[in-house]
Amino acid sequence: MLEISSLETAFSMKEPVIGLRFASEDLSDFITSESKFSDCRFNDCIFDGAKIRECEFIGCSFSNCSFKEAEFFNCIFVDRETQAGSAWNYCDLNEAKFKACNLSNNRIVKCEAFLLEITDSSAVGLQFDAEVHRKISKRMMFGGVVLQRCKLQYAVFAASSYEESRFESCDLRDCSFVESNLSRVSLMGSSLNNIDFTGATLDFANLSQATFDEMDLAAMASFKGMTVSRDQHENLLRSMGILTSG
Repeated sequence: MLEISSLETAFSMKEPVIGLRFASEDLSDFITSESKFSDCRFNDCIFDGAKIRECEFIGCSFSNCSFKEAEFFNCIFVDRETQAGSAWNYCDLNEAKFKACNLSNNRIVKCEAFLLEITDSSAVGLQFDAEVHRKISKRMMFGGVVLQRCKLQYAVFAASSYEESRFESCDLRDCSFVESNLSRVSLMGSSLNNIDFTGATLDFANLSQATFDEMDLAAMASFKGMTVSRDQHENLLRSMGILTSG
């Protein structure tokens, strides 16, 4: 068995790495695949620009780590049996990309996620609390997040600004965006049944081709200029208690 003297050594091991703590290690631009970590803690580690493929991080926690422009492909961050997810606390996820990953029941807490991309992934029960814009001096640079073709049932997005984000072709059933700013957000082609928009602002949001049985417009803070497609008109009228004859 190899002695685990560093995080880079841990990534080279064939057997799972269990219950270890890694701190203040720099793996910028690191390329790795098929590693397995369980109940490990990563503190103040740097993965900027790393490419991580087909790895497992089961019950792990990442605290104050940087993943700027890192790419994850086909990685698993949840226990298949217990469905316990991993935790991301105060991490830099700016311009990171997750593709074909399983982030179900993960907790993203107080992170930075400017232009974070999650595509073709499962994130059922995700708890998301991150700043998706960037402030430069006194100027706010809008970025948002991009989530496409993702399973996001029961996900909870903390009350925040997600302006100009894209949640497209996603399963957003039973999700919560309570008191969030969703101005100019694209929800095109997503499933929105039982989604909670209580107190949310959807000004100029695009709901074209999204599916829903009803939409509680009265619970929203505002929906000025919201775009919908013609096939949604009947359901929207029904939501307001208006029936169409003929």
